[in-house]
Amino acid sequence: MGTTKSKWRGSQLAFYDSATFETCLPLAPRYFFDDFEGETLNTDVWLANLLGAAPPTVTVADGFAVLTLTAAAQAQEADIGASGNSLDWDISKGLIIEYRINIATLPTDEAEMHFGVLGEAIVDQQQISSADDVAEHAVFSFDGDGLCRINTDDATNETTAVTTGITVAAGVFHIYRIDFTDDADVKFYIDGVQVIPATTVMMDDIASPLVQPAMIAQKNAGAGLGVVQIDYVKIWQATR
Repeated sequence: MGTTKSKWRGSQLAFYDSATFETCLPLAPRYFFDDFEGETLNTDVWLANLLGAAPPTVTVADGFAVLTLTAAAQAQEADIGASGNSLDWDISKGLIIEYRINIATLPTDEAEMHFGVLGEAIVDQQQISSADDVAEHAVFSFDGDGLCRINTDDATNETTAVTTGITVAAGVFHIYRIDFTDDADVKFYIDGVQVIPATTVMMDDIASPLVQPAMIAQKNAGAGLGVVQIDYVKIWQATR
């Protein structure tokens, strides 16, 4: 018996695998999917942001994008954002973003890892967990360990380090989805299960609803390491 099923969300029909909760195909006016095939990052789509002499790396191999922080006690960035830091996606139009990610080496000490969307450019040494440096964001966060937390900010409403209660194991892939169907009640899912359901996450006071997908591994200084393996990014919205 097949595991592909369908569902409606925000007037959009999507087909998904009920065994893994991966969205297989959303029927949306605007849809983007990157499976990171090939040997290099597609610079027409993505911008790699690197900082540190150790060095941290952003690589693509075997169908994965990999962000690596080394143990050197120094400021490091290993980030992927939209090419040119372009803010081309609109959270007021039913935006949904989904990642399949493995925290291959859990972050330690000062290392932070985030993936979701930013309403601004990726800038070196701007932290989300240890400091509130990024004004507009909605991300899954890992701060020095494997416990997944949620951080959001629309420059008015803020959700700070709300725990999902889920601690991931190194080497295990999970599917993370952020659903902006209602930007006054943003929903977060891990492996098809809604997390932090008792928390109302509001992103509707953001100055501009335009955002970019972002995958960030960083530390401002000090000890810490970590490796993130990204299998895919899928993003779609209800209207253009």
